[in-house]
Amino acid sequence: MFGAGKLTGRFWFRRTWTGKLILLVEEEKPRWFSRRHLTKLRWRDARLLDLAEAPMRTLMNLERSYRADYASSATPPSKRGAIPTPIARAANA
Repeated sequence: MFGAGKLTGRFWFRRTWTGKLILLVEEEKPRWFSRRHLTKLRWRDARLLDLAEAPMRTLMNLERSYRADYASSATPPSKRGAIPTPIARAANA
């Protein structure tokens, strides 16, 4: 119908009734009968090819850095349920 719009790089998430998360992306679409080539901004559900475009690379880098930060701060599985031992003795002991 019309040419594909350019992505602005802004994104948002919405949740469906079933609990799925849907990625929304903002794009610039040309107006229908515009002589001045004006555009309008609109939100739409993301497609798989949208993630390969340049404005969305920051989203992909954000996801990678978040996972790396989370993995480095996680505690080892062997110490997850352990009871911490006191460092110093109690004063009354």
